[in-house]
Amino acid sequence: MKRSKKHTKDSASSQFTFQTEGDIVIITPQNPVVLGSALEFTNAFSALELPKNCTSIILDLSAVEQYDSYLVILISRLRKHATQFSASLEIRGLNPQMKQFVTLLENPLLRTKNRAELPSFLKSYIANVGNVTVDLINDFRFFLEFLGEVFSNIFRLIWNPRSIRWNDFPFYFLRAGVNALPIVVVVGFLMGLIIGYQGAVQLHQFGADIFLADLVGISVTRELAPLMTAIIVAGRSGSAFAAEIGTMKVSEELDALSSMGINIYSFLITPRILAVCLAIPFLVVFSDIAGIIGGLITGMTTLDLTMTGYFTQMQQALTYSHIFSGLFKSFFLGFIIAAVGCLRGLQVHGGAESVGRFTTAAVVTGILLTIIVDAIFTLLYQTLGI
Repeated sequence: MKRSKKHTKDSASSQFTFQTEGDIVIITPQNPVVLGSALEFTNAFSALELPKNCTSIILDLSAVEQYDSYLVILISRLRKHATQFSASLEIRGLNPQMKQFVTLLENPLLRTKNRAELPSFLKSYIANVGNVTVDLINDFRFFLEFLGEVFSNIFRLIWNPRSIRWNDFPFYFLRAGVNALPIVVVVGFLMGLIIGYQGAVQLHQFGADIFLADLVGISVTRELAPLMTAIIVAGRSGSAFAAEIGTMKVSEELDALSSMGINIYSFLITPRILAVCLAIPFLVVFSDIAGIIGGLITGMTTLDLTMTGYFTQMQQALTYSHIFSGLFKSFFLGFIIAAVGCLRGLQVHGGAESVGRFTTAAVVTGILLTIIVDAIFTLLYQTLGI
């Protein structure tokens, strides 16, 4: 058996003793293993040289009486040294209290941090489709419940007109109707101008200049004016309703109203919906007039039509069914826009980020449903011959 050798290098002996027994290295700390001695231990480790044939390192802690969390750091550093030499590390002299302390602090360091496996594209796509489907089903269910509450409040007006808060109705009617009139008129005029110019180019090729009045009058009153007005109202009133009600929900004002026994549908939602439904037909009328004037300007400047000829031809082509079909359709478009805006406001949860997200959803959903309902009415009018 080889004699054990005790190294007494100054850099190391001040902190621990270093003995070799063949291919086994025994390290025994002499001073308290505390964080205040970290620099001395670091210097001692940098001066430490292990034999090339070292197969095992033994850390003897029997002489250690004072220690703190640096003891775990010391053990972790020795493990790295042992790994570099392909040697094993054995710890001796641990009393029960020290062993519990080391185990508690060392387990997180020894735990393997496995990177979460990223799902495949197909799995992510299927999961996303499933989440979107679930959200759509939940939205549809909540929308049916919402419509039931709204219709019950509207029908209650028949025998109890004071069941809703009429004091707010003029304010919402003014904001959704009168305040939106300038932008509605401008858009209606531009749509008539554009349709008139596009139609004039084609009609002039066949010598049918006078029929520009038919094209502009019917297309504006039946389709363009109701649709464009509804889209504008969705961007203005629908988003405003969602933001207002959503902010009230985040600030717990809706909960306060409910706790006082106030029906939020009668107090907040029904007046808004009725105001938009009654205001949007008037906006459509002004949009019709603006669009017809836009077509007139195009005809007079491009095709040299006279005002008398333009309106005479329009009087023959444009009937009351064309005008009232657009007005009747606009009433339902207004209901969809206001209902979706209030619905998205009630769906808000969380903080300010949720208010912005559902306000955007109110505009997008309102415009999408507006186009869908408009398409349904178009097919219905075509089937009924209106």
